[in-house]
Amino acid sequence: MDLTVDEVARQIAAEIVARAPEGWTECVLRGHGSRTSVGLSGGGYVVPSRPGSFFEKPFPYQGLGSLASRFRDTHGWEAVVLELTCRPSGAFELVVFRDTLRPGGGPEDGWTLTIDPGFQPPEPGAADRAEPSELRPAGDPAEAVERLRAVLRQHAEHSGEEPEMPAPVTEDRLAAAERHLGRPLPADLRALYLEADGDGGSEALDGYCWLPLDRALAERDGYVGVPTWFGWELGWRQMIFDADPPDTVRRCSGHPGWLPFATWFDGNFLAVDLAPAADGRPGQVIEVGRDFDDGPRYVASSVTAWLGRALGRPDPHAPQESGDGPHQLVVSALDERLAPGVQAIHLNDAPSPVDLGPLSATPRLRRLHLNRCATTDLSPVAVLPVEDLAVDLASGAGLTPLAGHRHLTSLAVGSETPVDLAPLRTLPALRSLDLSRCPMPDLALPADLPGLRYLALSGAQWSALIAAGRLPAHLAAARLAGAPPLTAALDLLAALGVDTSTAHRLSGTVEDAS
Repeated sequence: MDLTVDEVARQIAAEIVARAPEGWTECVLRGHGSRTSVGLSGGGYVVPSRPGSFFEKPFPYQGLGSLASRFRDTHGWEAVVLELTCRPSGAFELVVFRDTLRPGGGPEDGWTLTIDPGFQPPEPGAADRAEPSELRPAGDPAEAVERLRAVLRQHAEHSGEEPEMPAPVTEDRLAAAERHLGRPLPADLRALYLEADGDGGSEALDGYCWLPLDRALAERDGYVGVPTWFGWELGWRQMIFDADPPDTVRRCSGHPGWLPFATWFDGNFLAVDLAPAADGRPGQVIEVGRDFDDGPRYVASSVTAWLGRALGRPDPHAPQESGDGPHQLVVSALDERLAPGVQAIHLNDAPSPVDLGPLSATPRLRRLHLNRCATTDLSPVAVLPVEDLAVDLASGAGLTPLAGHRHLTSLAVGSETPVDLAPLRTLPALRSLDLSRCPMPDLALPADLPGLRYLALSGAQWSALIAAGRLPAHLAAARLAGAPPLTAALDLLAALGVDTSTAHRLSGTVEDAS
């Protein structure tokens, strides 16, 4: 017989009390559950005699799964967030709500609140208004077919067996596929499908499996053509890198103009790009998928050229790569590793104040995070296309150098002294703002930023904002920083206009606690 929520909660509380370490005063479990998974995001036993944070963390996996199942049946919530507090007396309190709230991963990471679940931040290259390419396709249908046959012969020589190729795709099916895509297929890939509908799983194309046309369309519709979204906890500062060579591929994590045609079955795909960026060619080959959430990789100017590479032939239409080293750096100093191709820098534990002058060597820099170090001057950032900036300001430093910055989309600022936020009014692209590590700045200002969709503040800052009646009107998500209880996150969510009346609250006592 299925247990009630009350009975499941009591079982979990009893297990927590029974397994508690000596000297404990409280146990807080904060987690989430869904049809496919359950997990804990913070909390555990508090043992005052053992200084530090939480000492141990029980994991009542089965009980959490049962709770998620009950709320799916009774409330229709496909996923829930919960907080269970137990004490040595056996007293417990349980709060459960749908996953409009999500706890952070660390003890001070607070709660992420989703206010408008239908809004997702746009990606720079996703819109059709992005500048299109005027270059002509580089593929050659007859050459592509000849190279396909040569690659298949090469595979047979190496493997000792001829691959059994499926029957060709008909003209009618190709026309239907093009209507579905809303775009013509590249002429060279079209010619290949008139030879065979994929390679029958033989992985004959240089180790890749050539996908049947229907499978390619299905992968595009369900995965490759859809931008990646991990939710606001991470997505508030999501950034897409530019491919190398620059401006060849749209800066997005998924696009309906990308049609996968081959895979290694590792969650990644080779795709033909039917909607290239300004310096790319229609029908160019890119790599997309699981490992390319922060942007695709340019591979070849056409399917014809990609097949030629397998035969050791150069790609005469490929633009020259920058060859400027890695896109991302994790460093403790701004040193000789800086190069024009660097697009992201995580500077950790550098001596403060940090001189940002060497960033002039990185004209394509999109992300800059200063972690556990501070700077006095943001002027070097003013002339760079930085979109995601996380920075601590040394005493006396300010945001004035950023005034008018055209690219800055997400900004996290930490400071030990008050910061003048007025320059934020001049940032046309600013969408996400984290002021939770600043001492009570001018909290009236965020309400005057029409493009702001995400705001992170401490509990005291949110309280001041609510008291002043200056909550921003267009937030899609927010974060309550620090270590507040779930009830505080529910109160804030309600203040931001979300109905929280269905939150489930339960208290009781485990009888045999000692």
